[in-house]
Amino acid sequence: MAKNISLGYYQNNGFLVLPYLERGNSRAIYFPNLGYSKEFWKAINVNSNNDLSASYSQKAIDEVKNSLKKYKNENFETKIIKIKLDWYKMEKDFFGDIDKFLNFGKALAKVEKINVLITPFGTRGSFNPPRVGNKFNLNVTSRVDFPAGNIAFGILQNLFIIDSWIGGEIASEKYIKRMAAMTFLMKSTIFSKYYPDFTDITKTKFTVDRDLLSQSNKYLVELGLINKNVSIIEKLNNLTTQEEKVLKVLNNNRGNYVTFDEIADVLWGNDMDDKFSLLAMSKVMENLRRKIREIGVNKEVIFTKRGKGYMIII
Repeated sequence: MAKNISLGYYQNNGFLVLPYLERGNSRAIYFPNLGYSKEFWKAINVNSNNDLSASYSQKAIDEVKNSLKKYKNENFETKIIKIKLDWYKMEKDFFGDIDKFLNFGKALAKVEKINVLITPFGTRGSFNPPRVGNKFNLNVTSRVDFPAGNIAFGILQNLFIIDSWIGGEIASEKYIKRMAAMTFLMKSTIFSKYYPDFTDITKTKFTVDRDLLSQSNKYLVELGLINKNVSIIEKLNNLTTQEEKVLKVLNNNRGNYVTFDEIADVLWGNDMDDKFSLLAMSKVMENLRRKIREIGVNKEVIFTKRGKGYMIII
């Protein structure tokens, strides 16, 4: 987690790094403030490993272990017990449905054991199928504010990787392919019953809470992690006159929503009453988003909120 934060993987893909648990928020990452030393970040940054299966400096690991012993956190025992009981109720049917509806028989035959950690920390959940001899261990974490169905989601991701060898880190081509397959399973097949409230975190369009974003940015500064965002405004040089005007007003109000009426005034001026069209407005925004992606920015920077307007975060 620390490595992904230091590399900006989470921040650059619409996730919010926070020092507390933001319950039920799939895009919030609970990274506790343990007073990390400069040596910790140095050990993380100089290590070439970027994924959960990698090994990191023992000094960095020991620092976190010792700090967590002193860290005062909410008692989640009751919640964890409930998640376990809910999982036990669905476990048999879940694996039965895998046998009936998915071609994961060979992948399951390679599984030595499944390890599940329910934790308040980190992302919504994580997974990792390390090889142990000719077998695999399926490691799954599920955050305590998400239901037992999140465990099912993690197990399916592990099996998918063993079966197809399509893993990949955030925003990579393999990641997008895997998440597309997993989202289909969790939303459009019999597996949706195990996680009815499943959210697709790869959606390019989503609303962002400005207060949470501000808190996340302040926390990143406190951690000593500087945002390495590309100067998007300077790199965009193929805009239409309308797109330039809209981008300017968004940038001048960076971090705040610009209302639909204000955007309409920029686009059509005195003719706004006659020409006003949310469809035409959304077309301009889509073109801006597309051109931003074309210059290599693989994160969403223009956000829409129903009833409020548009906001840019760069």
